[in-house]
Amino acid sequence: MNQVEDEVLVRRIASGDEGALAGLYDRYAGMIYGTGMRYLRDRGAAEELVQDVFTSVWRNASGFDPARASFATWVYRITRNRATDLIRRRKARVRTVDNEPPFESGEMDPSGEISRNFDVAAALSRLSSVHREVLVLAYFHGLSQREISDRTATPLGTVKSRTTAALHALRETMSFDENRWSADE
Repeated sequence: MNQVEDEVLVRRIASGDEGALAGLYDRYAGMIYGTGMRYLRDRGAAEELVQDVFTSVWRNASGFDPARASFATWVYRITRNRATDLIRRRKARVRTVDNEPPFESGEMDPSGEISRNFDVAAALSRLSSVHREVLVLAYFHGLSQREISDRTATPLGTVKSRTTAALHALRETMSFDENRWSADE
């Protein structure tokens, strides 16, 4: 599943393939959970967000149109809408307890940083599995190149080479996406 594009997995989900849903879950659940923790500031709410988003992906996969948006953009929109709903419910409950807002002014940015995070996830999903692995271990798990080497039983020099190549490939992929979106506007 690591080599299969997101859009192909969504088509498989539409035909009832639970394994395809698991593949997308593996790629995006951490980012959705992280988004939930950042904006909802509650582990339970972040877990609920992940569950809501993937339930929606399962139910609405047949309505996904890759001509309109990439999967990352589509799942970002679902995440944004679900997070907004959870925030609204939470604010309604909080207001009944005290009058202080649950977030600082300007702290929520559902169309900015969240969108950039999903752009990165989409770009990562298009990298080879070895390139994706080193970047995920380094940037999402905070491992040093030495720790990645130890964890993956890969020589340190190979980890360094893969990291450099992966960053270059990621930059090219994201630049291509940015240019594609600019041309579509």
